[in-house]
Amino acid sequence: MKNKEKYGLHYGWVIVFVGFLLMWFVTCVFSSCSGMMVKPVSEDMGITRSQFSLAATFFSVAGMIVSIFVGKMYRKFTVKKTMLAGAIIFALCNAGFGISPNIYVYYIFAFIAGFAAMSSTMTAISTLLSRWFNEKRGLALALASTGSGIGGVIMNPFIGKLVTTIGWRKTYFVVAVIIAVVLIPAILLLIKDFPSDKGVEPYGEKINGSFEKEEESGMYAFEARKTPMFWLFVPVCMIVSISCNCIMHHTVAYATDIGYDYTFAAGIASVLTAGLAIGKIIMGQLFDSMGSRKAGTISLSIYVLCLVLYLFADNTAILYVSTAIFGFGGSFATIAFSVIVQDIFGKKDYATIFGNITVFSSLGGAIGSPAIAAVYDTLGTYKPAWACLAILMFVALIFLNIVFISKEKYEKNYAV
Repeated sequence: MKNKEKYGLHYGWVIVFVGFLLMWFVTCVFSSCSGMMVKPVSEDMGITRSQFSLAATFFSVAGMIVSIFVGKMYRKFTVKKTMLAGAIIFALCNAGFGISPNIYVYYIFAFIAGFAAMSSTMTAISTLLSRWFNEKRGLALALASTGSGIGGVIMNPFIGKLVTTIGWRKTYFVVAVIIAVVLIPAILLLIKDFPSDKGVEPYGEKINGSFEKEEESGMYAFEARKTPMFWLFVPVCMIVSISCNCIMHHTVAYATDIGYDYTFAAGIASVLTAGLAIGKIIMGQLFDSMGSRKAGTISLSIYVLCLVLYLFADNTAILYVSTAIFGFGGSFATIAFSVIVQDIFGKKDYATIFGNITVFSSLGGAIGSPAIAAVYDTLGTYKPAWACLAILMFVALIFLNIVFISKEKYEKNYAV
């Protein structure tokens, strides 16, 4: 076996590129479309923001269900097949949003879209990259996940422009066509489930003389669930997911509520996603160079600061700063979840363990968006919610460090 292609490019980076596209045209599109559609859809259908935000809950609940079975699903159907099915169904669901006669039909498409997205994006991407990369795993994840950030820089103003010119229904149809045209060929032609499918070793693999791979180390899922690290990491993932969904889905509405016009708010959403793209690359490098604990602590500390600054976002400069630095905290959900799971529990049963963790992060996502919408509908402002989220994120920061303390104690006891 060999480690590089003819021209020196390891095929793992091609997998990263397809992951980038999936994060752009699935994860980013759902977040950006939802954020840009809060007011247009709510006003057109005559519903509250809480009712609209329940779509994100249905999306996340579907993701929770998929996460329970994701390990078995990838073993039975391969990651490539589930990615392809997910991309096709997600495109159809976006078209479905555009023809929804009421919010209840919209909910049905959101639920189906949740199944599609979970089977084709972060869980699938991180599973592939855990196979393709032994080194630079943090960077690989960061580059793939920047698709949701870089995509947002382009999609937010693009979607905003479409909504104001052709309406939100036709906008969903345009987005559906783009998703299908980009993702279906990319997955069919470029995705390979294992390095052996291309005749290469994982990036950074140390090869023995007979070219045999060492048995993957780590725990099985049932063993991981019995450890304190698993249950200490669960609330961290839930809190981060709650905050991410709140910020991604409600920043545009929040900006217009505090006095900015819709066009400016769409620009702020682009700043948010651009910061997310930059933050992911930097944090990916930090996770590789500093280790999970230090990098994770930095990420969540910046997240706390971001949420505190959101309280003062009626100052334009502070609004720009808070949305720009969000990426350093928001990147935790796409990079840290995957890296920390592998660092603590190993690669032996990675997809199943990551899926188990994703159940709880999806639960957080299901809670977050409608909860903050309910705060707005009740109080007429998002600010109390931002304050509560800042406190919760500080709690998550404490729990993260306890996770690594518990890991050290667990390994010491296990060694004895």
